[in-house]
Amino acid sequence: MCSSVVEQSQMVALYFGLVLFHLTGEGGMERVLCRPGQGVSLPCSYHYEDQAPVSELSVQWKSPSSRLLCHYIKHKAFQNCSTGYSISYRPGNIQLFILQVQTEDFGTHVCSVSKRHEFSDFSMELDWISEFITSAPTSDGNQPGLARRLSTLYAFICLCFCRR
Repeated sequence: MCSSVVEQSQMVALYFGLVLFHLTGEGGMERVLCRPGQGVSLPCSYHYEDQAPVSELSVQWKSPSSRLLCHYIKHKAFQNCSTGYSISYRPGNIQLFILQVQTEDFGTHVCSVSKRHEFSDFSMELDWISEFITSAPTSDGNQPGLARRLSTLYAFICLCFCRR
């Protein structure tokens, strides 16, 4: 427990810093970049099958306009996708493949995964690659913005706790 007003104010500052860090970032939504006409894969990872396979599992992929693109029911060996879309299942992940991206495919796709008495929705943003690249990709695949946000958070924590 904090023993002084200074420690309490540092904890409050850290809390608000963490909240701002989360709010200014992408949150839990992943983003995939492409151009119209390209093929693309949108991953949907879920935790239900981390420990053991689940026999009764259902997955629905919906478009940015909430149109059902693909429906998969594991225990019935059922899979149905709209023309131009397909899915690939492996325990813990079910990917949506868009064979040729159209303008209406850009936006937030939702992957709904359900098992007996439990369900989760995951969002995936399909975004248009602009003609002008504003920052070079990094060799490790991380987004430059994330590295900048992490270094800002680190500096903020140091300011809060590393004073003499």
